[in-house]
Amino acid sequence: MRRILLVSATLLTIAASVHDAAGAGTAHTQFRWTDGSGTPHYSDTLTADALKYGYDVLNGKGVLVKHVERQSTPEELLAAETAAQAAADAKREADLQEMNDKRMLAAFPTERDLLASRQAQLDSIDHNIKAASNSLGVQERGLSDALAAAAAFDHEGKPIPDAEKKQIESLRKTVDTLRAYIARREKEKVDTAKKLEVDLAHYREAREKLTAPKP
Repeated sequence: MRRILLVSATLLTIAASVHDAAGAGTAHTQFRWTDGSGTPHYSDTLTADALKYGYDVLNGKGVLVKHVERQSTPEELLAAETAAQAAADAKREADLQEMNDKRMLAAFPTERDLLASRQAQLDSIDHNIKAASNSLGVQERGLSDALAAAAAFDHEGKPIPDAEKKQIESLRKTVDTLRAYIARREKEKVDTAKKLEVDLAHYREAREKLTAPKP
């Protein structure tokens, strides 16, 4: 569909050029172009080669009325459209980044404000890790006691009660869940600390850029 539109646009441009030439106020219009080998050609009608190489419009006295550049191919038109879209996307992204940077500087007027906010995040993660670790200790001791009780039944040659088995299974799941949670939060803590370095560098760059005098 896009290729069809591009071809249509090319044809419309050609038609407009011919119309302009016809309206030059001359009794006779001639077209002149130079081919790839440098040989000039003349014609009373607009030929495919003239469109291919670009042409001059001459009036009845042989005086140049206008020059028309060669028509872009559909591929060239599509490439130009793609490049224009990419440039527009880049500008839109840059504008969005500038807006976000302004908001960041408004939220954190100084580096100290930014550092305090990020430290609060790290402190919150530490608090969650500590609470989960305490809970993990309790659950691990409960699991150890339950396993010891099950071992006592087995040592006496008695079957382990179903309730005891369910308790052990539940405790094991809880212990595994807490260990996985702590591991995730520990990784989050490391990632947050690394991100702070990146954020701080970006903050300094944004502040310098947005506060620099306009040329």
